[in-house]
Amino acid sequence: MSETKIVKTTCSTCGPCCEVDAYAKDGRLISVEGARNTPMQSGGLCAKGAAAVQYVYNKERILYPMKRVGRKGEGRFERISWDEAYDLIAENLLRIRSEYGARSAVFYAGYSKWYRPALLRLSNAYGSPNFCTESSTCFQAAALAWRSIFGNGICGPDLKNAKTLLIWSSNLYHTNTPVSKAFQGLKKRGVKVIDVDPRHTVTAHDADIHLQLVPGTDGALALSMAQVIIEEDLYDKEFAEKYVYGFQEYREYVQEFPPEKAEKITGVPAEKIRQAARTYAGNGPAGLMFSASPVVHHINGVQNYRAVFSLIALTGNYDVEGGNRTQPGPFSPANEFGQVRRYDKEEAIGQKEFPVWFDLSCDEAQCIRLADYIEEEQPYPIKAVFAMGLNHRMWPQPKRLKAALEKLDFYVNAELFMSESSMAADLILPACTSYEREQVHVGRGSRFFFSNRAIEPVGESKNDIEIIMEVFRRMKLRDRTLREDVLEGGYEAYMEHILKPSGLTLDELKAHPEGMDGRNIFPPGVRTYENEPFHTPSGKAELRSLVLERYKDSHGYDGLPVYRDYRENPAVDRDAFPLILNTGSRKPQLFHSRLYRMPWLNNIEDVPLVEIHPEDGKRFGAEDGKAVRVVSPSGEITGTAAYNVQGKPGVVYIYHGNPKGDANELIGKDYLDPISGFPGFKGYFCRIEGV
Repeated sequence: MSETKIVKTTCSTCGPCCEVDAYAKDGRLISVEGARNTPMQSGGLCAKGAAAVQYVYNKERILYPMKRVGRKGEGRFERISWDEAYDLIAENLLRIRSEYGARSAVFYAGYSKWYRPALLRLSNAYGSPNFCTESSTCFQAAALAWRSIFGNGICGPDLKNAKTLLIWSSNLYHTNTPVSKAFQGLKKRGVKVIDVDPRHTVTAHDADIHLQLVPGTDGALALSMAQVIIEEDLYDKEFAEKYVYGFQEYREYVQEFPPEKAEKITGVPAEKIRQAARTYAGNGPAGLMFSASPVVHHINGVQNYRAVFSLIALTGNYDVEGGNRTQPGPFSPANEFGQVRRYDKEEAIGQKEFPVWFDLSCDEAQCIRLADYIEEEQPYPIKAVFAMGLNHRMWPQPKRLKAALEKLDFYVNAELFMSESSMAADLILPACTSYEREQVHVGRGSRFFFSNRAIEPVGESKNDIEIIMEVFRRMKLRDRTLREDVLEGGYEAYMEHILKPSGLTLDELKAHPEGMDGRNIFPPGVRTYENEPFHTPSGKAELRSLVLERYKDSHGYDGLPVYRDYRENPAVDRDAFPLILNTGSRKPQLFHSRLYRMPWLNNIEDVPLVEIHPEDGKRFGAEDGKAVRVVSPSGEITGTAAYNVQGKPGVVYIYHGNPKGDANELIGKDYLDPISGFPGFKGYFCRIEGV
């Protein structure tokens, strides 16, 4: 009788890789649980990870390479061999490069993210400036806001030494569950917690101060906190004098946001704003924890986050113990982008519309207008998309992008599932899950660990990087990156390449299932700016950004973190659309649109829930549990009204990506932040009607 074996591996269902113990029997995955006997895990696992068996053996898994035999978008495919698939890719991509130039091909990385550096290498070798990722609507805008001030890489909060933690729009229990245990530890040792969130979440419930603002008014709240800090002489004068550029202009600007005025804008009581400002500035050191998307999914999102991050500089909590501190090396799979740069000898898509994106982020192009570029053939024709994990529901008006993809000369998608985005492709490649591949990981504190293969790949699915390597070989390309032919070796050599700067070898990492600390560690410094200037044009932390001011005349960008209220939109009839539409607030059982196909998770809410305050339900005739229509200036969907008192009256919350009614269809395609290009997913307008 065969035995059940326990394999140390990882779950990458929702992006960050959590270590798991996978139980396999007779070559099949039978269950998973959070890993034990490792420093970062103690047996716990979220709902998404617990449903791993349904994920791996889902009825929609793509098992073989498939080529289109019907009309584009019709969904008719036939099975082919991997050899034929690779030949089709090489033939079509080389033809398009010959006829239109390398820039007419887009290389796109969606979920999961682990193969991004390898795909960037492939894009570079091909010669395309158009390497793009799902970060065209996730994370990069927050990174732009940070770099516009500090120039360096993003610094997280030093939780170990903080006396105050300011959490800005991050519900840890739903978005970052591995940190939730550390968060509870902070509370036990008396750390003061301030939580900024439009809803009264579990995280907000545990906070000492909850600033429950109107969605999208973050900038006004941050500027008002700064006004209090300066007015009451609580700011770090030495840091401001020596290391801040534009302080005087910033100081004058924040005077426009006294707490009484900010209360009218944000809905947060003036006295609470003062209490939060005094706590953050006066009970230091203080760390600021922020999330990738909620704040920047507004049309003033970058400037709002710049106002938030300015508080770090204002209080001198940058690069100090207990504040927001620079992180240690070494080179890792996650930061190989520090060594690999996007090929940029030609204009990339998005470069004219969003120039700061390219000034402050050279890793990828901005593809939020991909449907426009395909349809209009401007700034030049886009004829091919080589994608891995492309999901059209990431974009506003997703049906429009799907229709544009169907017009391409050649579109290939490597995916786990037969998604609607895959149905539009000419060729579909079966990728494998994290349970079916080996991988090198690096965790917090530069701890490396090895993820084993728990089962053999289902069907003929393959490791994403092995797919990239073979496409590279079939096109006879050469790696342009650092004169290293990383893609020409096998996958084992690729893992060794990743590990080499750490001082570890692949064999010894495999022999230590608990993980190992890298040998070549560069310990985090303190006050590194005293010896090395900030990586900004002025060499200082820029509360007035010189990068943004380059485009003041051409694009209307302000150097200061100026607040503009999206609710004052003359193009929208607010009488017809009186409610604020907020899409995509995280739920513990869902991850964008990937998990609706998993019964354990989808059955929790099998129809789109339209979460509204009971006052709004009664006002607009939408009964709890009854069908309701949501209408915006750009579309409409039908769902089920769900009364929820977590949010304030006047705001409608809908999770996105549900094929039965996708909230992203309600968002206008041109409703974008002019700096980052991010859609205003969390601050649009709508009305609700009982059906």
